[in-house]
Amino acid sequence: MIKHFLVGLALSAAWAAQAAGQDAANAAPGTRRALVICGLPGDPPHRQLFAESTEKLHAGLIQNHGFAAENIAVVWGETPTDKDGPAVKSSRGPATREALAQAAADLEKVLKPEDTLWLFVLGHAHYDGRFSWLNLPGPDIQQVEFGKLLAGVRCREQVFFITTSASGFFLKPLAQSGRIVIAATEPDLEVNETVFPHKLAAALSAPPGYEEFDVDRDGRMTLLDLYLWTARATAQDYAAGELLATEHAQLDDTGDGRGTELQAAFLPEDLGGRLQAGKDPPLITAGEGTAARLIWLPSPPAPPQPPRTAD
Repeated sequence: MIKHFLVGLALSAAWAAQAAGQDAANAAPGTRRALVICGLPGDPPHRQLFAESTEKLHAGLIQNHGFAAENIAVVWGETPTDKDGPAVKSSRGPATREALAQAAADLEKVLKPEDTLWLFVLGHAHYDGRFSWLNLPGPDIQQVEFGKLLAGVRCREQVFFITTSASGFFLKPLAQSGRIVIAATEPDLEVNETVFPHKLAAALSAPPGYEEFDVDRDGRMTLLDLYLWTARATAQDYAAGELLATEHAQLDDTGDGRGTELQAAFLPEDLGGRLQAGKDPPLITAGEGTAARLIWLPSPPAPPQPPRTAD
């Protein structure tokens, strides 16, 4: 019994130290900034869908993740209408190449080393056999050009979500040391419309409960959980419709430009993963996914408990 008490005491101390470290990180100076880009939204049903997801992202960042409204820029693919929500109504636009270049230049001017930047790209894209192109009003922009726009962006925390079809091709041009890049698809012929951006918007605007969201079961809410939950929700959408999945999200947080389908180790076999029934998911302590696991999320809040340790 004494042994069990001492082990529990040690785990509690480890959790307290971990929580204290997170409190210190959250208290670190710096402004949380976000840029939400939506290219051409498409026909009326798609315009409504992308507008709703843009509004959810905007609201979720403010209400649940510590971003002030004045520090979130939205670049929308068309001229807003009176029927649009506040995020789209107040957006810059249309989202031409020039507008994207200006948004990137504005970020370079205001970002400080201690700041945070989350960037989201939604809309439609196409692959021509050489480049993946984000569809814009006017000339489209391909992945290498887009990467150059953001090459000069520097700050402490950078998280880029590229959520269009054929978005995996953006991983390499956007890669930088210290930057986390998430793409909705593999850098392959995954050119169909994606579900990922809408599940991501749902997770940020209305986070699921702690038990559901803590996919890796490490007792804390992190960017890795956000990625894994969104990938799982996407896979569940295809499974529910009895459809072959045409998107497989990728994450690169080592800066090498090569994405990894981390969710495969966390999803059951019926969702295209390899996690066997009754088995615990792996605990990532090195390599891809480590940096994402170090970014804690304020929502949903995690109840205090001893942290899970690697076997």
